Amino acid sequence: MAPVTRNQSKKVGLCYKPYCNINSKQNNKKRTALSDLSPNKNVLADSKNGNKIIKKQIENSPSRSIQSGVNNSYLSCSISKESTFYQSVSEELISSDELYHTAINTSVTHNSRCSEKFQSTTEQSSTNCCDEEIFEIDLTNWNDFMYVGCYARNIFSYLRQREDKFIITDYIYRQSQLTAKHRAIVVNWLVNLQDIFELNHEVLYMAVKLIDLYLMKHDTLKQKFQLLAASALLLSSKIELRDPGFPQELYKKINNYTEEEFLLAEREIAIALNFDINVPLSYVFLRRFARCMKCQMILLTLARYILECSLLEYNFVTTRDSLKAASSLYLAFKMNFKSVDAIVFQKYTGYTLREIHDTVLALNNMLHTQSSDLLSIKQKYTHEAFYKVARKTLLPNSKLTFD
Repeated sequence: MAPVTRNQSKKVGLCYKPYCNINSKQNNKKRTALSDLSPNKNVLADSKNGNKIIKKQIENSPSRSIQSGVNNSYLSCSISKESTFYQSVSEELISSDELYHTAINTSVTHNSRCSEKFQSTTEQSSTNCCDEEIFEIDLTNWNDFMYVGCYARNIFSYLRQREDKFIITDYIYRQSQLTAKHRAIVVNWLVNLQDIFELNHEVLYMAVKLIDLYLMKHDTLKQKFQLLAASALLLSSKIELRDPGFPQELYKKINNYTEEEFLLAEREIAIALNFDINVPLSYVFLRRFARCMKCQMILLTLARYILECSLLEYNFVTTRDSLKAASSLYLAFKMNFKSVDAIVFQKYTGYTLREIHDTVLALNNMLHTQSSDLLSIKQKYTHEAFYKVARKTLLPNSKLTFD
């Protein structure tokens, strides 16, 4: 989705500060670009009566009594020069005032045109959607700049089509030094980095996806695998975040490589993808499915935990992202002992219960056979902020129903 502008965020009542780091001291500084152009009323008032002010200052000056007998030609000349100076300052401020109002009027005109353009776009989208049912969540956010309900369904239809371009095949047997265990260790390490630098979940999922796409095409040495993973995380942050704000800290975390080596590996990843970086992510699909089905936050968090655990498992590399998202959500429903309407589920996810059957069972088996060495994800979701969903009682396959 395209970034939301400051003017758009104001319309929905958001306090939005793009391109700013949350922890940065620069947030305390107010923007003064327009305020510098605004006229100073006190100065303007003084400039209108420049001669009176100067004369009063001169009359009240101690040097007035001392120089009372001196020729007043020098003072007259000084007053004349000061008056000219105040007059020029006044003219400059007035011109600045006109420039300020011109800029404001131009901005208002531009915003009104943008609103009209957005309104026409939504009307056109409404006309195009007449042939298919509009989801309730999209209808609620139809004119919302943030959720763009008018074409949200088209966006995810496009992402489903894009999945075919990023299908990952079984590549580990072509790697001369890497194994599935090496991959799991590196992904577990990336989860720690995501937690340390407080990165979005999209960054983590994108980094893992970039690693798999690169390894599918290139044989990588074991001693270079960590560099590849860190560079994938760095590139993902540039894709998913406005201001990554952590490259230097990332370089410090890995002392074995130089900044030039990071950038070189980053370029190699981009070239391997042919610079096509709009990769569909399972996490994005999961959020969409949960929003459409109006899931509670605790249920969505459990589904996120299941989906994130699948990142460690090489067996799920070849599974479509949308299928993993739908299966994780269904398993979360069952672990919370909630029934799922098969028709509603297919309507919002695009998958039937028969299509997700095998993947749901595989995810449930994964939870039962988690490694005791790679616990970053489990420790993360044991925290209160994630409702301690990692401690949720697991279900045996015999109690998983698909009705």
